[in-house]
Amino acid sequence: MLVADGDAVSRDIREAQLRTAGLRVSVARTGFEAIVKASVQMPDVILLDDTLTGIEAPETLRMLRICPTTAHIPVVRLHRGKRLPQRMLSRLRRVAA
Repeated sequence: MLVADGDAVSRDIREAQLRTAGLRVSVARTGFEAIVKASVQMPDVILLDDTLTGIEAPETLRMLRICPTTAHIPVVRLHRGKRLPQRMLSRLRRVAA
């Protein structure tokens, strides 16, 4: 699982939530880092927050979608500073299993 979030506080909270749920997590702080990590690590799911810098979230998503290496990876758009709901954590566990 890749968490791409430009806000350090929400990124840390989400990473901790996912690790506590038993998921392997990688983090990206910028849009460019998200694209590179997604291409190399091939995560099951990408959680893409709207606070990305450099390459903003909409452009990052577009680039992930047009790249043949990452086009198949599901992307979940997140809003700034929101904790992941329990229902989403359950779904993510199923996808990553």
